[in-house]
Amino acid sequence: MKNKSLAVAKTNFRNIKIAYALTVVIMVCMLVQDIGMLVIGRANGSGYYGIEGNMNVSFGNYLFLLIILSTFFIPLVNFRKVMNLGGKRADFFNGCALTYAIMAASVSLACVVLYLTYDRIMVSLLYNGGTLDVLYWFGWINNGAVIAFFQMFAFLFLLATFLHTLIAAQDKWYGWVADVLILAIISVFTPIAALRTSLVWFFNIIIFNSNAFVQIAACLILAVAIYSLNKLTFARKAI
Repeated sequence: MKNKSLAVAKTNFRNIKIAYALTVVIMVCMLVQDIGMLVIGRANGSGYYGIEGNMNVSFGNYLFLLIILSTFFIPLVNFRKVMNLGGKRADFFNGCALTYAIMAASVSLACVVLYLTYDRIMVSLLYNGGTLDVLYWFGWINNGAVIAFFQMFAFLFLLATFLHTLIAAQDKWYGWVADVLILAIISVFTPIAALRTSLVWFFNIIIFNSNAFVQIAACLILAVAIYSLNKLTFARKAI
């Protein structure tokens, strides 16, 4: 079972080339921008190369695109490839969970490392207004790099399983119902103060919780619960 799940995970990673390409292109563009600003600043002979109060999105956070884009290709394209290669639906279910776990862990590790290295250098040289980094704005880095890694991993795993489940169900009636419910919650709960409090409470649990272990547990429990719905979605999904 483990070997089959790993085989599915490997197939998923091999067949999301467009997600890799788009993520790399965007990150390269941002790197070129930073290098260009450094070169211009050096030519001007200034010790500080940026614009006062300048901010930018954290370089590592662009890796989120890899996870978001992958949740489109894996359920919509890779399912049929795995089935045509002789895989079973249970193997696909387990293999995708492994794929997202590996991806969330890899992206989280990269984000923490880049935040502590590249981002800090760029803040000192270009972006003295700071960087728009979820590690900082969500308060995770305040718990230390190791705990912040697990907090980001749990959140990204939840994000991946949610998007995967939602996108996989788009060819079913309940997929459209889920879309309507999500839009209804956003449009109804946001303007009404009493209902908005519920949304704030939910996001405080999975993102801004002052107790890192509660936040991690909440994300993982919710991720497992949401992902389990895929058993129903793929049980009779056409190949």
